[in-house]
Amino acid sequence: MLPAKLDMTSLRIGAAALLLSLAGGAQAQAVVDAAPGLDGAVLDGAVIDPATGAAEQSSEAGMWLQKMGAALRHESYEGIFTYMRGYQLDTVQVAHEFRDGQEFERLLHLNGAPRELIRAGDDIVCNHANIGHVETDHEFLMGPFTRAFSEKLSSSQSFYHFSVLGSDRIAGRAAVVLGIAPKNIDRYGYRLWLDRQTGLLLQSHLVNGGRILEAFQFSRIEIGNPISPQSLASTLGDDRVQHRLGIYSAPQPSEAKSPQPQIAQQPQTPQQPLAWRVAWLPSGFRAVSSPARDRVLYTDGLATFSVFFERPGASKLGELETHMGGTVVITRRIKGSAQQITVVGEVPADTAKRVAESVEPVIY
Repeated sequence: MLPAKLDMTSLRIGAAALLLSLAGGAQAQAVVDAAPGLDGAVLDGAVIDPATGAAEQSSEAGMWLQKMGAALRHESYEGIFTYMRGYQLDTVQVAHEFRDGQEFERLLHLNGAPRELIRAGDDIVCNHANIGHVETDHEFLMGPFTRAFSEKLSSSQSFYHFSVLGSDRIAGRAAVVLGIAPKNIDRYGYRLWLDRQTGLLLQSHLVNGGRILEAFQFSRIEIGNPISPQSLASTLGDDRVQHRLGIYSAPQPSEAKSPQPQIAQQPQTPQQPLAWRVAWLPSGFRAVSSPARDRVLYTDGLATFSVFFERPGASKLGELETHMGGTVVITRRIKGSAQQITVVGEVPADTAKRVAESVEPVIY
């Protein structure tokens, strides 16, 4: 999922890192091909049943999505999962308990710098091992394994087809496989593997056509057993660096300011007396509130992307096009101007390009 906080400086650093990593060849680009067939076939080990009617499948899939959201919050579970996006692979140990109407949770990163997230209700603390400089301005990315992802799915049925694809087995547990296919090619789709007994998400793929862009999967999971207090307590020592995090959930289309193309106001200076607007958006995407004047955030309720307007006088990235997993970065010069804009988000590259190329000046 895309981090909530992203300014132009971090964008330049991240884009440069992406270019270096992508230049490393095929080994650096962890995007794999999925099996192309569905009807009566086996997809990633899942047995596909094409006989069920579309309406019945959609209704059954909706039931499973509701069950997934409830399981994520109300079940007690403990295990290890991996989350792959592009060349980045994270392995996380999780312990979760629902007690007295509240969630208690600990997530420990098992690779890279030692860090953990500890949650008690809506209070979320991120701990880092005190081993030098610690970057505290960040999000704790878990892909689709969040309450926000489940809530977004439930509100996005106008733009996606939901279906039950069949059965599979993940981390030793029987699973139901769901397909979430976009009604248009201007956004990504998902495949979800849910625990048949509880509905808990065991595996997911973010897909574009027949290619897997991001993958989440439990390698070990125990559900329903008591969670010990030690499993929820910090292990990083008393000198750990601690800061709080908020629960980030992208605004929904109902919060949009207007269904019309968004005009981004620029600081009025003698050198730059213009404003800009995004003249084309994928169907269903709406502009939502953004605290930054140089950024406009768009969402269809599930997918999100942002348009960054370069401040006058800022250094330029040049023409840039790259991606990490399902997140694309497209930089273009605005038509009839020396100013640049950058589109960053979880949409296909062709969609991001069309958005970027539609940005045009508005003269008052």
